[in-house]
Amino acid sequence: MKITFVLDTFGGGGKERRCLQLLQGLNKQGYTDIQIIIVNNDVAYEELYLVDAQLHIIDRKKRGLNILQTFIILYYLLRKFNSDIVQVWGVFSTFFINPIRCIMRFKYIGSYVANCNKPKKFSIENFNIRLNSLLSNYVIGNSEAGIKAYSIPRRKAKVIYNGFNEERYINNDFNKVKFKEDIGVSSTYVVSMIARLDANKDQETFILAAKEIIRKRKDVTFLIIGGGPNLEYLQTLITEFESLYIYFLGFRSDVENILSITDVSVLCTNPSKHKEGVSNAIMESFAFGVPVIATNDGGTPEIVETDVNGFLIEEHNSQILSERICEILNNEKLKIKLSHAAKSTIKTKFSLNNMTTQYVDMYNLLLDK
Repeated sequence: MKITFVLDTFGGGGKERRCLQLLQGLNKQGYTDIQIIIVNNDVAYEELYLVDAQLHIIDRKKRGLNILQTFIILYYLLRKFNSDIVQVWGVFSTFFINPIRCIMRFKYIGSYVANCNKPKKFSIENFNIRLNSLLSNYVIGNSEAGIKAYSIPRRKAKVIYNGFNEERYINNDFNKVKFKEDIGVSSTYVVSMIARLDANKDQETFILAAKEIIRKRKDVTFLIIGGGPNLEYLQTLITEFESLYIYFLGFRSDVENILSITDVSVLCTNPSKHKEGVSNAIMESFAFGVPVIATNDGGTPEIVETDVNGFLIEEHNSQILSERICEILNNEKLKIKLSHAAKSTIKTKFSLNNMTTQYVDMYNLLLDK
């Protein structure tokens, strides 16, 4: 079985993390006849270089390649590798692979449904999705809500939830006390929000909730993890005094360490701008036994259950968010209950082995046809 993964970039987003974890899971199950093609040279996850697979980075932008030249290189790489299955991980990638699929015989899978944002009817994105839905054997989504939002035909739609690689949180040498000292945290509790700083996410509500809590207590540090265009604006929302309790740590590749010291994880989003699929930030938090408070929208209710493993809240409601955070921090029994349920959610529904097995079963089914 020869599998080719095609991505526009390998940036620090959710689909890239999902692809990386699948690659790790395939290697773990003995599958190494894999080719990875990245159209533009952008690799945020260094673990990619440790995967047992052929890696080709076309570097289209830096080399100044036009569309035709990019097509030709992709066609050559697919033909040389003689792929049995080609899996695209972004709508932009389908723009290049859809036409190649018309002249080459391989099983074709679209894996771009990672959110619940309904594509604009008259857009190039929607055209590529509709064409891919016709040409592909299956279109994979990581949430039921995402499949519905993208209007994927049911006969081709498959939901395969993200899988978390448990090896990421086995670190016997990790020293929580030292790590907190290294990033300047001395408080009893840590509340984190891990998300890109852009219009899709709602760090502003997180900051407003933090301000409310800081007025009442001084034993909590709030960590804002991620980079993006809204950084400068968000920094203007906090006073010099509040900056003693609200830290901007930028993009971090050591999310595992952050979650190891986190008591409550928050994911606030802007539903009018962006609808989550099944967020990697939520899944990773659960894997570390961290309760999550998240905006009740998109695919989030498929993983977060109120008063079971966390809390769902309405959008832009900083008052409710601050109350829920304090409710968890003030009630150790509740915190332990939510933590145990969070870990159980990952083990039963979102394990790497489960995800990998579902993909392998799908690959074998396609090759048997």
